Order: sequence, then C-alpha cells, then structure tokens
Amino acid sequence: MNVKAAATQFSLPQAGLVIGGNLLRQSSGGTHIHINPATGEQQAEVPIAGAREVKAAIDAAAKALPGWRSTSPAIRRDLLFKLSDLVLRETERFAWIGAKEVGTPIKSVRAIPGKFAAWTKYAAGWADKMEGRVVSTFQDDNVFDYTICEPFGVIGMIVTWNGPLMGLAMKVGPALAAGNTVVIKPPEFTPFTAALLLQLAEEAGIPEGVLNLVTGGAEAGEALVLDDRVAKVAFTGGGHTASRIAAAIAPQSKPALYELGGKSANLVFADADMDVAVRHSARQPLFLSGQGCVLPTRLLVEQSIAEVFLDKVMAEVASLKMGDPMDEETDLGPVVHFQAQSRLLSTIAKAKSDGDGELLMGGGKPRHLENGAFVEATVFANVKPESSLGQNECFGPVISVIPFRNEDEAVEIANATRFGLGAYIHSANLPRTLNLVHRLHSGNVIVNGAATARENAPFGGLGLSGYGREGGRDGLAEYIRIKNVAIAKT
Repeated sequence: MNVKAAATQFSLPQAGLVIGGNLLRQSSGGTHIHINPATGEQQAEVPIAGAREVKAAIDAAAKALPGWRSTSPAIRRDLLFKLSDLVLRETERFAWIGAKEVGTPIKSVRAIPGKFAAWTKYAAGWADKMEGRVVSTFQDDNVFDYTICEPFGVIGMIVTWNGPLMGLAMKVGPALAAGNTVVIKPPEFTPFTAALLLQLAEEAGIPEGVLNLVTGGAEAGEALVLDDRVAKVAFTGGGHTASRIAAAIAPQSKPALYELGGKSANLVFADADMDVAVRHSARQPLFLSGQGCVLPTRLLVEQSIAEVFLDKVMAEVASLKMGDPMDEETDLGPVVHFQAQSRLLSTIAKAKSDGDGELLMGGGKPRHLENGAFVEATVFANVKPESSLGQNECFGPVISVIPFRNEDEAVEIANATRFGLGAYIHSANLPRTLNLVHRLHSGNVIVNGAATARENAPFGGLGLSGYGREGGRDGLAEYIRIKNVAIAKT
C-alpha cells in the first residue's frame, strides 16, 4: 500500500475513554490538543480522564471481575486469539496510526501488530495450563497440601508512548489470560492505538468492563494506583514517576511491576563480524528515533578497531533517511513532541559545552524538516564514562562512543551506571561471550544482533531499570498469585 492510498483509506479513531463498554468523548480532566509530531499540525482533541472517570473505570473492572475470573480458561484463550487475529487484520491501519500518532516510520510500525499477536497468543496459550502443584509428599499422612494459581483482580496499567501497541502487547494478554480485569492508562499524546485496540476487543467478544481505557496524565495515574480495589500496578515509564508510584502505594503494600529506562552498553570486540556489528550499532540505537528503553546507546569499541569502526558506523548512520514517517523510504522520524525535541537539543548542547565527548555528527534540527519535532541523528566520540552523557538516558537519537582497552575495562564501563536493562556483545569468541554474560549487570544480554523482547522470553531490568519481568512464563507469573490449600486427612 502506498502512502497516498493509506492516507485516503484511514482516519484516526475517535479518541475517548472506554468504561464498562461505553465510549466517553467528554471527561472531567479537560482536553488535550494532539499535534502531529512530523508536521506540527493539530490532529485531534483528546478527552483527558480525571479522578471521576478513573473511579468509574475501576468500578466497571471490579464489577466484571467475578464473571471474567470464573470464565473457562479455554474461553479466555479463544477470545484472546480472536483479538490477536483482529489486530493482524488491521495491520495497515495500526501502522498508519502509529506514524501519525507518535511519528514512527510506517514501515517500522507495520511489524508491531505481528508482535502483538505473537505476545498475546503466547500468553493466551497458557490460560488453560496454569497448574497448581501437589505439595504433599509420599506417605505424608497428616495433610493433603496443594497450590492454586489465582488472578490478582483489577490491574492498573500505565503504559508508555514510545511504542503504544508493543507496550500493550507486553501487558494486556498475560493479565487477561490469567483472569484479571484491566484499566489501561495511556498518556494523552498517544491515545489512538489504544482506542483502536479497545474497539477490536469489543468486536472479539471480550465482555464489557474486562478492559477499560482512561487516557490521561498525572491526575488519572494517581487516582488509578491509589484505589484500594486495584490489586496490582503494571507501569512502564521513567524512574522518577516509578519512584512516586512506589512511595504512594507502599502504605497499601500493593505489588507493582516496573519496566523503566536504561543506558545499555554495546560491547564490540575486534573479532566481531564487522558488517553485522556496524549495522546493528548504527541502526539499533536509532530505532524509534532513539526513544527506546533497551536500545544500545552506549557504544563501547575495542581500541584497536575504534577508529575504523567509528568511521563505518557514521557512514551507516549517514545513509539513514530522516523525513515524513508516512513515506515508505523513511528510516528516522521525529521525536514524540516538541517538548522532547527541545529537551534533547538542550541535552546535546550541554554535553558539548561540558566536554562530555566530541560531537562528530548531528546535534541539531534538520533544516529541511523545520515544521516537525525532528532531531538529527547524533554521534559523540570519546565520551567520558562518568559524564552525564555517559551515565544518563537521553531517550533520543544520540549514540555515545567509548573506547576500551581490554575485557575488564569494558565490563567496568558497562556496569558503571545505575541502570541494568540491556547489554549487548559483538564477538566471535564464544568462551569470552559466555564469561561476559555472567559479568554484565543486566537483565538482558543480547549477542551478535539477536532479537530482543521476544514473546517467549522474560524481559526486564535491574537497578533503576525496574523490577519484574514481561514475556515468557515469567511474564505470566506477574499476573497470578499462589494460594496454598492444606486439608487434614483425619
């Protein structure tokens, strides 16, 4: 489908709140004017949930909970399979929305409905396989002891904006498969993907109140996490907000899943496959215009190849086309909004003035894209590991290159941040790689360009990168709790 055909076929879905199956187009929190980040043009007025609407959504989820948790696991499985198929049916529409909503190139968003289906079907497949176990041992004459897997209840989900459908994929399927009901709160500047998903959930036959949508900001988030009827919080976002949530829910001893930021190191050794390492090291940090938590934005290169490797990386970065996200040829789109653009330009300017590294490429606004929230792909060389640029997440198209002399120094630099989400290795030396896997302080280690965030594998971090896991059996376990039953035999 070409850009012109897509533009005439699709429109943005109605941005509204979905509470107990009802669409609300007005709310107490006011409205947000949604701006296309690629053009600067107003696209829609988005109703913002206030505390009143959040309470109503939790009411609906609590009301739907007894019926949903008692629904046959096989039925829950089949409904989630149907939802997955409907999302696949709407692949082109989700791609079009993603390009308009957050500025991600349409060719990149096109792969995400397939990821949503894979994650959701994987979780759905476990719905009728969440078995308890018999604790009693042979000739345990006193008690028949066993366990049951039960849903938590109402889950409050606060999802991020950088990959709206992927963020929902990592949470919604496991929670519903386990028998929980859900209230989703996306941010006000990415409301459209979630709105379409809720439409498809209704079409799939998921009962009213099982899945609710309250688009909003801090007021909605606070009302959601503090309500006593929300049994668990699942949050993706920044560390500052996570800390506030943790402090707010601590008096309730409420559990939470946190998927937060990162400053992932990408270790490239002299024996790496040069072509694979260059392509991965140049392109992967700039995916989503660098707005990804696990992207390898710290490029650590063995000193003996650093100069040649850096030249090749910059040539690869230079080959990427920045422009209209609706264009099939575009590799890099804008950042999410103009506030993010301003923040990133200030961060880059400060890093340059502070001497955090040597600015070799980019660092400004592209002249041919003045109307959008674009930031040039930026490369700093010889970044000081202890500097702000070497330590803190930019969340934009910025690559920080750091040379290292040997394996020990590479590990020391890689582990010297407060984050621990991802670590990357490029090396042909398998014994070295296996040794590094144990030494790197990270929840995920990705070797030689392997895929990340696969539906059957756990994803999550250490330290300021969060707590808990999404994906695989571990991700499903986040949405169940274990009940022990002991029955006296006499």
